[in-house]
Amino acid sequence: MAKKRRTPRRRPTNGTPGGSSPDRAGRTREAAAQGNPPSARQARFLAKAAAARRRKIRTGSVVFGGVAALAAVIALAATAGSNTAGARTNTTAWVLPRLGQPGKVSLASLRGKPVVVNFFASWCTECQAELPVFANETRQLRGKVAFVEVNSLETGNGLGMAEQFHLAGAGAIVASDVGGAQSSGLHDALGGGSSMPLTAFYDSRGHLLTTHLGALDSASLPSTLAQLYGSAV
Repeated sequence: MAKKRRTPRRRPTNGTPGGSSPDRAGRTREAAAQGNPPSARQARFLAKAAAARRRKIRTGSVVFGGVAALAAVIALAATAGSNTAGARTNTTAWVLPRLGQPGKVSLASLRGKPVVVNFFASWCTECQAELPVFANETRQLRGKVAFVEVNSLETGNGLGMAEQFHLAGAGAIVASDVGGAQSSGLHDALGGGSSMPLTAFYDSRGHLLTTHLGALDSASLPSTLAQLYGSAV
């Protein structure tokens, strides 16, 4: 008598629990929704599927949180070198907010003519003697040399001092220093320390030529300008 040939059982081909097809969980849940209680095997499968979904959600949350944290670190690093938003105190590429009015002034925007950057503070007695000299030279050389008056290391009313000596009216650009030890980032970077006044001289390409610590009078300022800029002044 010939033996009946048994048909081998097909092994599962995917990685789902119990070799189930991807639709098994859906069919099992649908059967439960129709009032057919799942078998013990189906219940175990549903429990495993739910656990797998929770693991995916947790993994996604961790990845998202990590990406968000990395983005925050990058943003912080990008702004760490700035004293305020949009303001820089690099000696060869500075950007400063204007004093008493909106807007900014940058070294790059003044390229094409020599630039003189003079720092002042309301507590500085030498500044009070020097600023009228700078205001006069600004009027005399208007259009040839750009004068930028920067209020730095301020503890009082810098804007009031600028108005007292009519710096803007003379043609100077009046700005406010930022960052540094005491709203003095550019002043510090140029080596001013705790001293005032300080003057920095740039050529028409924005290259720093020299700095002068201390007051300049009606003889020394024109002389310095002539030595540095020659026929331009």
